[in-house]
Amino acid sequence: MDKLIDIANRAIADYGFRQAVLYGAADIARKWELTEEETALLSGAVLSELTALPIPVQPADIPAEQARVSAVIRGLFSI
Repeated sequence: MDKLIDIANRAIADYGFRQAVLYGAADIARKWELTEEETALLSGAVLSELTALPIPVQPADIPAEQARVSAVIRGLFSI
């Protein structure tokens, strides 16, 4: 879960990294040594959240978006 949150936080703050995640989720999962469950969540729910973000996220909005997406990720693990 923590790795997914780290990936999402970085993707929110850095649009270039977000593009790498959106178009290369399998590569990111391998590089970050995600579990199968984390990889599935990255490829599904997390990508959906990242895709819905504005391009780019305005600097003042980054902390709020990071908190929101982190809460979504935490919620996925409590199901």
